[in-house]
This record gives sequence, structure tokens and C-alpha cells, in this order.
Amino acid sequence: MSNIVPLRQTGALTRRDPRRLELFRRTVGKELVGSEIDEALEWCELYGANPFVKDIYFFVFDAKDAEKRRVVPVLGVGLYRKIAARTGNYRPDEHPPRFVYDEALKSPLNPIGMVSCEVSVNVYSHGEWHKVTSRLKWEERAPIKEIWAFDEAERKRKPSGKFELDPKKSNWRTMGETMMAKCTEVDAIRKAWPNETSGSYIAEELDSVHTIEGTATEIAESYATEQRLKQIGAATSVLIQWDANGPIVQVPVGKLGDEAIAWARSHADEPMTVKLWTERNRYALQEYWGRDKAGALELKKELEHIQQAGEAD
Repeated sequence: MSNIVPLRQTGALTRRDPRRLELFRRTVGKELVGSEIDEALEWCELYGANPFVKDIYFFVFDAKDAEKRRVVPVLGVGLYRKIAARTGNYRPDEHPPRFVYDEALKSPLNPIGMVSCEVSVNVYSHGEWHKVTSRLKWEERAPIKEIWAFDEAERKRKPSGKFELDPKKSNWRTMGETMMAKCTEVDAIRKAWPNETSGSYIAEELDSVHTIEGTATEIAESYATEQRLKQIGAATSVLIQWDANGPIVQVPVGKLGDEAIAWARSHADEPMTVKLWTERNRYALQEYWGRDKAGALELKKELEHIQQAGEAD
């Protein structure tokens, strides 16, 4: 039996092909300058990526600021599958992505009311096939962002405490299932083949990944700050004032959602008290959003429900 010969090799862009390098520079890589071309080439060789068939993209952040400008490689979902297939122990799932929905969750932040998406891949190890499954919640990947508004008193833009599904990311409204399926599949592939894929992203994930937007210095400084906060317990807690005349206390991030919802429900017949509590703890709740997005959304939903019920009365 003769060996099967692939119709097309990886086609990865490498330094051994000056003709294609020049073509890359003039076409799909035309936004890159100077050493950024060398950097892009390193990524192509590392992942065995062919930029001409959209295996990999290069996003340029802060393009007009020379000090902050940086290039971020973004893989296509097809490249993840290719990388897994090259290992020789990959088999795609025979079932389509599994979605869970809840009509009660339908809102401007979640137009299709999706709870979660689940995708599996199969990896051959220790003489047998194993299923590796990833399950992601909508709020873990959807590009939900806080709305900023101009504060007339302070004459500057500030967070409003309100949120929206990023209007610039229209695919999350029109193709929600496709977007979540891509994110969940690559998450499963990263679990199954960490050596080949760890630290990489697809474009759909960048919609909600905020750390990638920081420079190396900013990320390092953020890490150092987190370490200092951990030493005093502040990194894992949020300062909350339950009663207007009461003390400000540290509440563990993992408990804040449940405790705040329980407090709000105990004051469900006092919507104004709940509203004042929300305003009093506005910045603490914004911090909670940054530390536990899913929990903050659940709490926000409960607070709005109580306040809306009060307005209806």
C-alpha cells in the first residue's frame, strides 16, 4: 500500500523563501514595518502558519504611537485544527457544538439567550482515544463592555456603571453560535495540545481578552500590583459598605455575588435602598466586574430586577 501524499504541505512562510517573503511584505503584511516583519516570520515558523490562506493574522495595536505600538499574532481556527492534526493523534468531534439556552437571559447583552457552548475533540494517548471537552459561558467570551459617559461636574469621561455588547462586534449579534463555537473549540484544542498552542488566541477571543491590549511593561506592572495586593488580602476581595452608616468591609470575590444577591433580595421591598446601595458601591461593583464577570452580571440582573419592580409599583 503506497503512502498517502498530502495535496498541499503546510505552506508555512519561512526565511528560506525570499520571493514569498517579499510578497508577504507587499500584501497581507503591508501594515508591518521594520523588525515587525522579522517578528511575524518567527511566529509563522513557530506555528507552521501560512498567512496567505489566513492561517495567521497580525493585529497592530496603537499603530500611531511609536512607543506603544506592538504586533499581536492571531491564529485562525483552521490553524488550530492543522496543528492538532500534525501531531497524528487528533480526531475532530463527531458531534456538532452543544448549546444551552435560557429565554430569561435574552437581553441586549445576550441577544440569543445563550447560557453556554460545549465542544469536544479527541486525542489518542496511552493506547486509546480520549475525549477532551471545553464548556464556556456566554459572558466569558462575548465582548461585553462598560459604557463611558462624560461627567459634567468633573469635566471628564468616566465609567457609567452600564454595559453593552460591543457595537463594533456585530458578528456576536448575528452569528452568536458560530462565534461561541470557535472560541470553545480552540479552548478544547489548547487543553489537549498545550505544548503546541498555549498562549495563542483567535480573533474572536480577542474581543473579550483585555490583557492582550497592555504593553509588556503595563502587564508586568499589573502583575507586581496584584502580588502586593495579595499580601494584604485585597487582590481576592472587594471593599463593600452594606449599610449607609455601617463600616466598609472586605468581601471575598468568590462570595460577593451570593452575599450581595442575598442582601438585595432581603431588601426587595425597598427598591430605593437597593438603588442607593448600588450607587454607594458603584466603584466596588466595577472592580467586582473586572474580577468576576459572570458573577457581576448575575448581580446586575438581580439589582435591575428589584429596581424595575419598584418603578412598576
